[in-house]
Amino acid sequence: MSQAIGNTALAYARVWHHVDASDRILGKLAERIALVLMGKHKPIYDPGVDCGDYVIVTNARKVLVTGRKSETILFRKHSMYPGGMKETPYQTMMQKNPDEIIRRAVSGMLPKNKLRERRLDRLRVFPSYQMGKVGGNILRSWEDGTLDRNGASGPKQKSLMSFFGKGQSQSTPKTKTVPQKQTPQPTTLNSSEASSRQGSSSRDTPPTSDAVDIIDIDMLSDRESEPSRVLTGKRKMIVLDDSDEEPIPSEASSMPPESSPANVKKAAKKARLSALLSDEEEEDEANKSASSSFSQRLSHFKKVPLKSGRKGSTASDDYADYVLSDSDVETKSIKSMKSTASSSGSRSSAFSDVDDEDEDRPKKAKTSARPKITPTTSNPTSSTRNFLTAAEQRQIEKKNGKKDEELPFSFLQNVKDKDGNTWKDFTPFEKQFWEIKQNHYDTILFFQKGKFLELYEDDARIGHQQFDLKLTSRVKMSMVGVPETSFNFYAAKFLGQGYKVGRVDQAETALGAEMRVKADKSQGKVAADKNKEKIVRRELNKVYTNGTLIDPDMISDDQAGHFISLSETFNEGDDTKSTFGLVALDCATSQFHLSTFQDDICCTKLETFMRQLRPKELLFTKGKLSVTTTRTLKATLPASCLWTSLREVEGFNYEQTLVELRKLYGSEGNEAMDDSEESLPSSVPEPIRDMLHCRSAIESLGSMIWYLRQLNIDSDILSMRNFNVYDPMKRGQGLVLDGQTLAHIEILLNNEGTEEGTLLKLLNRAVTPSGKRLFRIWLCMPLKEISEINTRLDAVEDIMDHPEFEQDFLDLTKGLPDLERIVSRIHAKNCTIRDFLKVLAAFKKLSHGLSHLADVSESFKSKTIFGLLRGAPDLVQNITKVQRMYEKPASEKDASELVPQIGQDKVYDEIMEELADLEKELDDELEKFRKQLKCKSLVYYHSAIGTKDIYLIETDAKLKVPKDWTRTHQLKNKSRWTPASIQPIVKSLKEAREKRNAAIKSFRLRLFAEFDTDRSIWLRAVRVLAEVDCLFSLAKASQAIGEPSCRPIFEEGHSAWVNFKELRHPTLSMNSNIESFIPNDIKLGGEMGNVALLTGPNMAGKSTVMRMTATGVIMAQLGMFVPAVEARLSPVDAILTRMGAYDNMFSNASTFKVELDECCKILRDASPKSLVILDELGRGTSTYDGMAIAGAVLHQLATHTLCLSIFATHYGSLTDDFTYHPNIRNVFMKTIVDDEKREIVFLYKLVEGVATSSFGTHVANLAGVPLSVVERASVVSKNFAQQFSEKMSRQKSDVAGRLPLAARADFAYLYGLASGKIKMPADTARAHLVLQQLRKTVKSYVTNNC
Repeated sequence: MSQAIGNTALAYARVWHHVDASDRILGKLAERIALVLMGKHKPIYDPGVDCGDYVIVTNARKVLVTGRKSETILFRKHSMYPGGMKETPYQTMMQKNPDEIIRRAVSGMLPKNKLRERRLDRLRVFPSYQMGKVGGNILRSWEDGTLDRNGASGPKQKSLMSFFGKGQSQSTPKTKTVPQKQTPQPTTLNSSEASSRQGSSSRDTPPTSDAVDIIDIDMLSDRESEPSRVLTGKRKMIVLDDSDEEPIPSEASSMPPESSPANVKKAAKKARLSALLSDEEEEDEANKSASSSFSQRLSHFKKVPLKSGRKGSTASDDYADYVLSDSDVETKSIKSMKSTASSSGSRSSAFSDVDDEDEDRPKKAKTSARPKITPTTSNPTSSTRNFLTAAEQRQIEKKNGKKDEELPFSFLQNVKDKDGNTWKDFTPFEKQFWEIKQNHYDTILFFQKGKFLELYEDDARIGHQQFDLKLTSRVKMSMVGVPETSFNFYAAKFLGQGYKVGRVDQAETALGAEMRVKADKSQGKVAADKNKEKIVRRELNKVYTNGTLIDPDMISDDQAGHFISLSETFNEGDDTKSTFGLVALDCATSQFHLSTFQDDICCTKLETFMRQLRPKELLFTKGKLSVTTTRTLKATLPASCLWTSLREVEGFNYEQTLVELRKLYGSEGNEAMDDSEESLPSSVPEPIRDMLHCRSAIESLGSMIWYLRQLNIDSDILSMRNFNVYDPMKRGQGLVLDGQTLAHIEILLNNEGTEEGTLLKLLNRAVTPSGKRLFRIWLCMPLKEISEINTRLDAVEDIMDHPEFEQDFLDLTKGLPDLERIVSRIHAKNCTIRDFLKVLAAFKKLSHGLSHLADVSESFKSKTIFGLLRGAPDLVQNITKVQRMYEKPASEKDASELVPQIGQDKVYDEIMEELADLEKELDDELEKFRKQLKCKSLVYYHSAIGTKDIYLIETDAKLKVPKDWTRTHQLKNKSRWTPASIQPIVKSLKEAREKRNAAIKSFRLRLFAEFDTDRSIWLRAVRVLAEVDCLFSLAKASQAIGEPSCRPIFEEGHSAWVNFKELRHPTLSMNSNIESFIPNDIKLGGEMGNVALLTGPNMAGKSTVMRMTATGVIMAQLGMFVPAVEARLSPVDAILTRMGAYDNMFSNASTFKVELDECCKILRDASPKSLVILDELGRGTSTYDGMAIAGAVLHQLATHTLCLSIFATHYGSLTDDFTYHPNIRNVFMKTIVDDEKREIVFLYKLVEGVATSSFGTHVANLAGVPLSVVERASVVSKNFAQQFSEKMSRQKSDVAGRLPLAARADFAYLYGLASGKIKMPADTARAHLVLQQLRKTVKSYVTNNC
């Protein structure tokens, strides 16, 4: 029997049946549904063939069962683990999942073979009458099953007509219309009438069943299921019945009388296609007598005689004349057209202009317009694919994905702006979701649903693509779910990929929502959307970004993670200078740093600011940063930094920020307000008021306030009032280390972007998190005042002399949490009970520990540590005040809530009394049941998880119980019941427990608020602990650098000078890979020249000597021991460096341009008390230009700037030009050279004199350059050296050449001063030093050349 070709194919076509389950008996209904799913109503039924139809069941919640089955039926489910049996009573299943009841009943009626699951897939059950778009497929719908049987032919038709019947009904039935707004209505084609009009002697096909009334559109291919597709062929007629009404008259009977004969003839041809009747016509027809038989509504397939112009037809044309429409169109039409007598046999000729004429022709009353047919063509060769087997159909369904009711919303397929969507079709949860998501579309939002957190739509797809999370479809949206306990893990993964992560938590439980609705109803409150109020409320908790993390589980570093808001303004008439306003925030401690400064074209201060703080997120307004600033930021910020741009309409401007600040901090008491719009009350933190003169800083603060509000963390952070003014350079207050120095000396990060081998990694040995953060600040800004340095050195020396004191401190700090961050979280009400108890115990331990350390330090030589520890507050009284408010839990490690002491919370006490009364009442009820059943073994059962299954009565399995008891669990020897009489009491008990939880939460917030009133005291104690920890860090680092080490000695002076004896580089000397480090003496200034002109070959250690000198100065002024035999120096106010050869692609600068930019900053900012490091200046251009620039810069530093400097160069002529200069001293790195073997040995020793050569060819040979290339380079090098030497000799022989260019510049400067053309420096001390140096220079030159 073929399923592809022949009349049998139509018998296999599947029909969608609809049955209303209201008031039907479950067993009988399931039996009859099973017969349709198996296909037993069809004459072609075979047990081995899956030929059944589809069945849609609605109103499943209204199905009935007989007897006491609703009380006794249990649905069991086993997890396949011991004790994993779960039983669900019938009534509970009916409330939660009524469709599962019918599905299980039908499953029991089907044969237990491989076809059962396939047949169940065709069963669609809906709790109510709403069935979604699937209702458009329904072709047979019976409400009560009493159909007109007068025309029934045979038992098959009769059994089908009463298939879903509940009994006999009226003889004049009405078809119930499916309540869909746009349900497709198929056009009916009455085959008997059509055949009579043709007048042909076609032979009838064998009678089948009603199942052949329609071709299942789902079984067709995609191309064949296009809307209004016309297929032509031999078979001309199909009978389609949307209901079991009387036959519908053809359209020809309703033709207007004024039609012309030609039109009548054309219309007669069209009369084979009849339109649907309107609702009124259906009623009229239903009231008429049954004038036609049921057989007229059955399918008859008659062969049409071949026309003279047509010679034949293949089998593939047998079923080509069907019109198929998509289920989404408003009217479903399947029509058969008669072929024209034209010899061309064109398929499209069946559609003439008569269609349009009929559309425009007026119709009689109560006649609906015939749907317009869009002519299309078909491929005859595809007709064999029209009908598929059940297996093939399932294969296609799997490929096509979800059903129509599970397809995404149309607006998700074409995403628009949030204001352009329609919400009327959304469920309450979908509305709740999109109300939150529309304002955070750039954020990954986790929605809490019970114990799971779910992602939807784009968020779900990102989770699936990035982390391979299982992607499913629910509530018409794509979904991904993770357990609630895994939130921190997945949030950290999303943050690591640069996404924002938000969490939407349930603000209440299901019972709480029910209580809220009940309370609102009792108060007369009417909700605008009742469905929305019934679901659990969800609120956006917070949004996480890399720069605004607060939760300890997501912060993996003890160092501060700064979030910076940046604003830039340009000075009027001068675009080269910009004014920056910056606000840096450490969200973990709620500490704000406000800063404003005017920067140069190289953005020196901005670069220093960024390198010191290393932000994790940058906030700026798009289009408001200059190109230079953007390039500087890209070159300075770490690659992991998140760039967050705001539109111009986002954020607050200057005026709006002032308004927000007044709202946030208000005014204190009756304080008189200034009439000025730019004034702020004194309640606003003073650092903010000090910044009112800088619009850019206030605008940056406004942008940050706006952004924090979007993240829902603004109130928690801003209410801390932790603001201070930050100066990245602090000129005049300490040793200035600008951004270039921090990078070149590798203080915070090495050239690979890590901390390995840096000075921070070596010296930061703090043990507390707050101490580690403070030490980083100390390292970026060392001291300059000698008194402060010596005070710190005294404290470090005392610690080194008392090792037992260090052990006491380690005992104190062991196990202490990050107190500073926890205090901030307590203020934000974002602290767990366990952390709160831990912080109270930690502060108690800290108070006693600091007091003990103060007693021990009283005997030290220096009173620095003693004075610092005595300044710590006594915290015992504050801790006791907080602990009196709650009862001490049995175990602080496992505590999840704090219970108030009696009398501390009146609401809580009343609720506990109510709970006690309800529990006593339940105990009394249990005693009554024991007496009633004469069973003393009755006990209450309470589930260990949740509060759903509580106060269930557990009995023996065979014990007879009252009828009003409902069984919830059936075990082997026990049964658990829910008595109806105690359910009101249990519900009241659950509500009382819900109120208790709310009271506990309210008390916890009050407890945190009480702790927060002493926030300044807690933070002061933490600050003392951090400073002591930093002193211990310096002491431990001083001991770790090894011997020899010494305490540096500082001396006052108008200019800086440095004298290190056998100085070692601290990092390299402690490197285990280096067996020994060769120390060197460093002397700059004082009796020696301020400038050391350093020469020597590559790899000889020049850069190491320069970095070692800078590092020694930093360590000395930091207040610790120095890795040298002796260290004497006058404090340095700044270290300025120019080292390394690199370009800057982001700044559009070449290597030589970068060198000159850094050199420009040095010449501008250096002073007689600065230390300047210059490494091979001028190498990025031609030899002569490089020599000229290097010589000019060297002369400027030695004669006019008068700073300490190490000037490394390979230009040997510079040593000859400045031989006369008393402020320049020639030094070089000593080496041993073997010219014959071309070998060089580096001794790494700094000695007086000039290197004979740079030995570049020897280094090339050492690097492995081919020998032939090295030899050729050596010949060329000697030739160049000889030519250059001869040229310099000729210049010296001239009279004018006897005076070097540098000396001429000195004499020209003196002449300019004498003539008044040049003015002396404004600084008197510096002017005196310049004149003194010029006097020495002239004297030295005259002495050496006369």
